[in-house]
Amino acid sequence: MSENKDNRPELNNFNTLRKAEWNSLEGLFESHAGLSFEKQLIFGDFIGSHGWQLDLGKGSILFGDIELPIQVIGSLSFNTSSWMWGWANTQSGIPENLLIQSKQLKALGEEKNIKELTDGHFNVEEGFEHKIGMLACGQFLSKSYYCANYGQGTLVITIDDDRIPGIEMDKIEKVLTCFPQLIGGISIHHENALLNYLIDRGFNIHQTEQKIEGLRNTKVIRAEFDALNRLTSLTGKI
Repeated sequence: MSENKDNRPELNNFNTLRKAEWNSLEGLFESHAGLSFEKQLIFGDFIGSHGWQLDLGKGSILFGDIELPIQVIGSLSFNTSSWMWGWANTQSGIPENLLIQSKQLKALGEEKNIKELTDGHFNVEEGFEHKIGMLACGQFLSKSYYCANYGQGTLVITIDDDRIPGIEMDKIEKVLTCFPQLIGGISIHHENALLNYLIDRGFNIHQTEQKIEGLRNTKVIRAEFDALNRLTSLTGKI
């Protein structure tokens, strides 16, 4: 990226990009992971150290005295390392009004021929529940997702409530701390995930081979990647 004599970024190098169309579960996850992970950090601060209580009849989850509405996405069994979508879990008595998003993901899978979104029950790798939570949170523009660990497994839900603080888009320095945490905790294509994250956060983009630069309000994020698309450098001029 070139800079002018005042050491400001050359604006003509940057463009407003749209996220690429996805055609796989991994692509959908990459599309939403960055922003959803940052939302999750905010949500963690919001609920603090409170345990959870679920009330499917009321369609809510309780953290201390904070009651929040939920959608049930699905559940992971620790015993069998298997995932079951909420719409497929017919024996649990989940109210239909809590399965709207789960069924919408199934419909997306049917539209795009994504097997993982249309198979009701299948074996998964470690961390799958968080991938599902992040993609659902992003796809439905929810404020957060939550993995409610009930001992033998975990229930993945999305939560949307105006009391939960939103992302402060002008605080671009959060990208520098959030993204390394994301890729350090879960398997993901680094370059695709960062590009989508920056687009979600309102950056204009300048992308060259193995390098992404994002510009927002004269502030710049720079990232470099190796030949395997792994992040090697993430810096910011903020």
